[in-house]
Amino acid sequence: MTTELAPRFRHAMRALLALCVLTLALAAGQPGAQAQQPAPAPTGAPATAPAAAPAAAPVDPNSPRGRLDAVRLELSQIETTLTRPDLSDAELQRQRVRLQPSLDQLRLVIEQQGPLVDQAKLKLDQLGPKPDEKAPPESAEIAREREARTKAYADADETLKIARAALLQAEQLQSTIGDKRREIFATTLFAAGPSVLSPDVWGNAVATAPEDLRASGYVFGGWLSGVSDALSGTRGGILALALIGAILLYWARARYLPRFKARYANTQDTGSLHCLYVALAHIVAGAAPPALASWLLYKALSTTGLLPERIQPVIWAVVMGLAFVAFVQALADAVFAPSSPQRRLIRVLDDTARSVVWIASALALVTAVGKVFEAWLQAIAAGLAISIIVKALFAILFALALIAGLYRIRDDEDVEQEACLGPYVPVDGASLGPLRILGWIIGLAIIAAALSGYIVFASFLAQQALWLGIVACLYLLTHQFVDLGIPRLLTGNGRLALTLRAGVGLRAATLDKIAVLGAGVLKLLLLFVTLLLVLAPWGLESSDFLGSLRAAFFGFQVGGVTVSVSTIVVGAVVFALGIAATRTLQRWLDNKFLPTTHLDPGLRNSITTAAGYFGYIAAVAIAVSAVGLSLERLTLVASALSVGIGFGLQSVVSNFVSGLILLWERPIRVGDQVVVGDVEGIVKRINVRSTEIATFDRSSVIVPNSNLISGVVRNRVRSDRTGRVLIALTVPRTLDAGQVRAMLSEVASNHGDVLQKPPPAVMFKKIGTTTMDFELICVVADVEITGRVNSDLNFAIQKRLTELEPPADTPQLLVKGLDGVEHSLGEIAAAVGRGGEARHKAAPGAGKPATNGKTAVAQPRRSRAATPDADETQDEDKPDTKPLPLPDLANAKDSDKE
Repeated sequence: MTTELAPRFRHAMRALLALCVLTLALAAGQPGAQAQQPAPAPTGAPATAPAAAPAAAPVDPNSPRGRLDAVRLELSQIETTLTRPDLSDAELQRQRVRLQPSLDQLRLVIEQQGPLVDQAKLKLDQLGPKPDEKAPPESAEIAREREARTKAYADADETLKIARAALLQAEQLQSTIGDKRREIFATTLFAAGPSVLSPDVWGNAVATAPEDLRASGYVFGGWLSGVSDALSGTRGGILALALIGAILLYWARARYLPRFKARYANTQDTGSLHCLYVALAHIVAGAAPPALASWLLYKALSTTGLLPERIQPVIWAVVMGLAFVAFVQALADAVFAPSSPQRRLIRVLDDTARSVVWIASALALVTAVGKVFEAWLQAIAAGLAISIIVKALFAILFALALIAGLYRIRDDEDVEQEACLGPYVPVDGASLGPLRILGWIIGLAIIAAALSGYIVFASFLAQQALWLGIVACLYLLTHQFVDLGIPRLLTGNGRLALTLRAGVGLRAATLDKIAVLGAGVLKLLLLFVTLLLVLAPWGLESSDFLGSLRAAFFGFQVGGVTVSVSTIVVGAVVFALGIAATRTLQRWLDNKFLPTTHLDPGLRNSITTAAGYFGYIAAVAIAVSAVGLSLERLTLVASALSVGIGFGLQSVVSNFVSGLILLWERPIRVGDQVVVGDVEGIVKRINVRSTEIATFDRSSVIVPNSNLISGVVRNRVRSDRTGRVLIALTVPRTLDAGQVRAMLSEVASNHGDVLQKPPPAVMFKKIGTTTMDFELICVVADVEITGRVNSDLNFAIQKRLTELEPPADTPQLLVKGLDGVEHSLGEIAAAVGRGGEARHKAAPGAGKPATNGKTAVAQPRRSRAATPDADETQDEDKPDTKPLPLPDLANAKDSDKE
């Protein structure tokens, strides 16, 4: 038994010893390698470490450092791959797709490590600076805590720095991939080949034509025979059903599309949005049936296994060509509407609309047929010469169709002459002239490139011209839908607008603003998508744009500060929320809380304004911290701007500081009656930069705060709000001064708003030659009612003065030394009167004699200086006098002459 156990025991001891040696080797080698290299070594590489290096724990692959090491290894492999000189565009595309997850991972690590570094730095700063050699040493516990926090900060900061460096490397790799792809694209696009005019090309094409025909017969003949054999079985039934479905779809399109056009051609609704709906329906009705029919046939062939690998590209080119031609024709017909001018989205003549639709259909057909021939030549592996000839031929056909169609878009002589009559109206030939010239240049460039050997460039230019036309039409349709549909959807009496107004409580004006903003955002997005579609054929893909936008949105480093659209948006939102909260607090203080206190209005305004200042400062601080700027960086920026503020904004800063002084010292409060220069009024509001004063003529005067602090200001209610009424009065000396004094005191005492303590005072100011001057001085409780009290007292004083003053005699004017003149005038008047009586008696059939023997003609000759009796007689005779007829007046004048 002992003999049997001895060999087993020796074998077990050897195995245990070998296991111990292997364990020690691994423990001495692998951790040391990890301590020497931040990134993991490749598989199978030996790892050694210095003997004195302490053993470190393996890095957790799920930790930030572990993920960072994996990303760095991936970046190293991608960088090694990009150094190969024979990279194709497909390989570069694969490397770009491989690089994108690494970019996302690095951005995530940086986003997570940034706050951790800040927290570790804050914890380390809480311990204060390390004491120097002369200072007493700190305790062991503090030393251990400092060492742990220093290590945590160093690890987090190291990880963040490595992540930023790796992100920079990844972005450089992304730029390198894009540059290499654009270089390959440009090299391929502008590569010069043999010219189609070369005899060698045609000779090689003729030489290889029989072989190409035999290959076509072999490939397509075998496929057609296989299809014919399959028609007798189940696969034939599937193909028959697909063919019947395709025929029905084309029949429905040919039958109902003209009816659809005729129905909407006679409609009376010509609104812009209705025309857009019709255009969209026309696109769907014109393009969907051919596309669906082609898809049915292709799917039937694919399902039945009748699509060999070499035939599949050709059938796919045929299917896509049919769908493409139908779509382009429907799109051009929907936009230009040659048979329905009332729903035409672009205002052109009917001939121009028909020409544009013809051009679009012809170019689409040439492009589709060319793609089918290219797929056919690739399927039979045709020679290079025949491929060059076919590609150049279709490029030239495309250019000729474009030039011929553009030549048709011109105005005839009748249209031009009619346009010259009356005001200037631009015709199609004038308005579309630049587009025609550009189209002709493109067509000639295609022909020149095809004939000179740049076949790839000619084909690309033709495809790009057609693609630009399609994108332009789609942009026009979508832009008009956004421009008209969004306001129609959110405004007016639509269902959504009514729901938002009734359910959410939004006002019509708010919905109008939302509609304008929404339409603007959608237009920007549409412009961005259109730009991507235009630049896509030039090798610039959407992922490149999205990568640049992602970098701008998630941030890039500028001087140690991450600048990004996302942080700016977050900062703006936080600032807006802070401002809204501050204004809500101000309204609560002003309307709810402060009215319950016994504070004066000036102090309430100071409290509300101070709360606004603190709220604005807090909002700015929170927004700055949300952006990622620390107070130290903000202090540096403020110190850098201090010089500019001192020189350029000194008046603004002076007014701001003056406003703070007004709110703190309160020499002027809201509601005070002040006099600033020649302006007197009531202080209504003290703002940050200026103070608003309402004058008594209901106008507002804006006074800078610095003027109120450094200038001379008269405050009528600085100590209290009592006001003084001063009325100056001038009376004649005929009145008794005592009565005037008693009257003024009584009037002031009888007014209810005049204070009796102090009592009204009457001051005897001056004694003149004929007048006396008094002043009535009284005090009212509030300065705001001084004007009304002054007016009431003036009314009362005027009434009492009327009672005191005696009625004034009317002064008479007495002129002496005119007795002789009066006597002469009286004799003349008497002589004239006697002459009038004699004529009146001598004239038979005369009118009724005037009273007292005086005629109406003689009365105007009476002088105002006659005796009073004569005046009275004239007044008594005046009602009975009548004007004489014209002949009697002439006779009277003749008698006077005699």
